[in-house]
Amino acid sequence: MDLQGLWEKYREETVFNYSVLPEHLKKHGEHLVVEPQTLIVSRGEFPGSIYFILDGVAAGVREYADGNEYSYFQLDRQNGNIGLLEIFARKESYIATIVSITRVEMVRIDAALIYEAAMQDVSLLRRCTALLADDLYKRSGNDGILYYFQGIDRVRYYLTSYYERHQAEAEKGKVTVHAEYQDIASSIGVSVRTVGRNLQKLKETGEIGSWHKKTTVSQEQYRQMLENLYL
Repeated sequence: MDLQGLWEKYREETVFNYSVLPEHLKKHGEHLVVEPQTLIVSRGEFPGSIYFILDGVAAGVREYADGNEYSYFQLDRQNGNIGLLEIFARKESYIATIVSITRVEMVRIDAALIYEAAMQDVSLLRRCTALLADDLYKRSGNDGILYYFQGIDRVRYYLTSYYERHQAEAEKGKVTVHAEYQDIASSIGVSVRTVGRNLQKLKETGEIGSWHKKTTVSQEQYRQMLENLYL
């Protein structure tokens, strides 16, 4: 069997979220709901728990010497596993502070239980491998990419990346962007004013829409932004 055939064989074992956990692990979970701007874990803390996001959006934040705080990645129910990287890397502290952006519903499970289960369950281990490898691959491909983008193209990059992560959640063919201007600005290294100005420009060119004061992106608009981004 060739490599692509093997990929297809194990295609179903590429997701690691709460839904795929064995029932005996779910029984040990603690259901939590936190409001926006709530601290979930702090950088430097021992990773004693794994958090599985069921609904909502959280962000990894980093504080700098100038007193500012910047978001540099987001987590949701698709990729919202907090602590997996740390326990599989055998590191004794969370690498990032995680804060809720929206109201977040999640389940907390003892990290030792998850680690032991994965070590004993080949299917879970495959899922962990696929999840972490996919994240590393994307980060490697995007390394330094914002250096080449300025202004409106940085906003296009953020929106196309957001669409790719959330297209499975599209309603009526459109993805709604649940991120505040400050979150977008922190993620792409521009000012809030720049984000607002460029979102308005993208609305005028038809590259994005809006619904209930939220930015929306259709598949056609996503393709249009990609074309303009990489002309």
